[in-house]
Amino acid sequence: MPTKDRRATSRFQPAPGDLVFYGERSAPIRDLSLEGVFVCDLDPLTVGSEVMFTLRAGGQEISLQGIVRHSLDQEGMGIQFTALTAVSKRRLRIHIASLITAASHVVKV
Repeated sequence: MPTKDRRATSRFQPAPGDLVFYGERSAPIRDLSLEGVFVCDLDPLTVGSEVMFTLRAGGQEISLQGIVRHSLDQEGMGIQFTALTAVSKRRLRIHIASLITAASHVVKV
């Protein structure tokens, strides 16, 4: 029996080319929501790390900041957004509106 998803907002699959840039790094994302993003990085930051980053999505750049809430070595990290400007929030909403819900692509066997 599947476990219930306790997330407050739906996760969405990124569009091709959606990337996160932070420090000297860039990385693809696995999923995105209005509250956070999972960044695919083989050397993720540790839980509790605060990070300022740019999400390049849908041909635009969205400035964000957040805190690492989940970190998996050799896989990536879940970052919860901590402060969104009105402009960033609007851009994020517009981009997410164009994406497919991540759960809708799960293949049942």
